[in-house]
Amino acid sequence: MLVGEVGSDTPQGRAATYVIFEEKDPATEWFVGGEPDNQAPVGGRFLFEIWYLEGAATQTEKSNVHAKMNDIIAGAFGLDGSFPNRLGDWVIINEVPEGAWGASGATVGIAAANDALGGAPERAEYYERHLAAKRRVAENHAFPVDRA
Repeated sequence: MLVGEVGSDTPQGRAATYVIFEEKDPATEWFVGGEPDNQAPVGGRFLFEIWYLEGAATQTEKSNVHAKMNDIIAGAFGLDGSFPNRLGDWVIINEVPEGAWGASGATVGIAAANDALGGAPERAEYYERHLAAKRRVAENHAFPVDRA
């Protein structure tokens, strides 16, 4: 997850990476097609929600995270994790818009996060182009930036 966000596994990044495990009882808390999941595959089903700042990862990097998370599950249970064999395991990458992430009482954007997490400096080229394109779209279509 961290490599997809900042391009490397760093001590600073690990210190700010949270992993929360929440086991669900398939008979009472996990439903598929409106029915209890009594036919869960070997190892169960997995839902990974990953949160990145917008512009942190290219589509290729996100796809690599999807593949790596699948490899971890397949390897842990000795399964064929290829699509569609583990169709019930989902990896969802949520992107938090620039200006919407906060830490330590401050609004934190991708540039500050990349620096604080020990991200590779060359990643700036992508996220700067991404955010500049988004600003151009907002300007060209007169998106408001604040209340009138």
